[in-house]
Amino acid sequence: MKIKRFIAKNMRQAIRDIRAEQGPDAVILSNQKVAGGIEVISAVDYDESIFEEMVQNGEFKESRMKGDVNSSMLPEDMEEKTINRPGSSGTNVEWMNGSAISEMREEINGLRGILENRLSYLAWSEASRGNPKRAAIMHRLANMGISADLAKRLADNIGNDQDLEPAWRQVLSLLTHQVMTADDDILTNGGVVALIGPTGVGKTTTVAKLAARYALRHGQNQVALISIDNYRIGGYEQLLTYGRILGVAAYTVDTQEELYNKINELGEKRLIIIDTAGASQRDIRLPEQLSGLNSKAHLIQNYLVLSANTQLETLDEVVCAFQSVKLEGCILTKLDEATSLGEVLSTIIKHGLPAAYVSDGQRVPEDLQPARGNSLVTMAATYMQRAEMMTTKNTSSITINGKVADAYAR
Repeated sequence: MKIKRFIAKNMRQAIRDIRAEQGPDAVILSNQKVAGGIEVISAVDYDESIFEEMVQNGEFKESRMKGDVNSSMLPEDMEEKTINRPGSSGTNVEWMNGSAISEMREEINGLRGILENRLSYLAWSEASRGNPKRAAIMHRLANMGISADLAKRLADNIGNDQDLEPAWRQVLSLLTHQVMTADDDILTNGGVVALIGPTGVGKTTTVAKLAARYALRHGQNQVALISIDNYRIGGYEQLLTYGRILGVAAYTVDTQEELYNKINELGEKRLIIIDTAGASQRDIRLPEQLSGLNSKAHLIQNYLVLSANTQLETLDEVVCAFQSVKLEGCILTKLDEATSLGEVLSTIIKHGLPAAYVSDGQRVPEDLQPARGNSLVTMAATYMQRAEMMTTKNTSSITINGKVADAYAR
């Protein structure tokens, strides 16, 4: 990880300087006002665990939870510092400190959650040996990715005298009724909307899709985009590019005060979409980063963007972390990349989080639709059937004369 300090007259100039020297993948670690402008610390090949470790070791001194640091963060005579893992060239740091141990514990807890969910299924299946239909239902729900607790509640509604397929259709119907949706609120009612969530879930592309849809319905002059992504160098440029392509107004702001001022300036717009910086759910600075989105005066509606190809335990962790702001609902992305949908359905049901939209591709705006409970459950069941067919196909392969022959090919 290579870290460097930049001094510029404002954030926009700093970002241009960082991009020119470190490239679009650079990450802003901190910023603060200094005499004559702003000081920004940025990094390439950013590793959050290394950064947190250096803070704990006293190599960096953070001045605010947001990540802003004082001028002692880097010595005046050192423009760059390269951090490497032990055994590589550069400045080595002690690796297994409290931060690394904490991360290991979190990973272990995540694995424990997966194991406990699977053990719950096994225990319930063992108890259901006298009822093969219920055991079959539980097996299907497990293959769908549904959490053990939700699967139990669904299976408990199955009568002993029901045949398997009618019972399965009843379970899917019950599951559908538990999926809350937001009825296309954003594109129908407009307002000030912020998309929040972890890195890499597709927030900026989703912003563009929503903006394009709204412009088609209500006109280009009725929608505006605001980027507050000052951590990812290429983030705000991507949004401004989308704005030019779509023919809608797009802006970037550096501070919470600038955000509120810009919202006030754009008061005539029927829809204002705020694109935020991605943040890990384990980032200790997350509450501070989200605090500006809790403004009652500006009535910001926060939608959590969740990637459907994420593990159940991680999804639950993400929702819990981002609930420090009031969530109006969620947007589900990467349905086309997921192998199962039970995990994300279990998560939004558990937290009572309405699904507003689903995204199943990169095309703007085609690959965005309002969320519908029946469609999501039907898709989840289809994914489950596909996975079961692949499993059956793989286990049906036989070996003849040292060669694998697929039973389905005959």
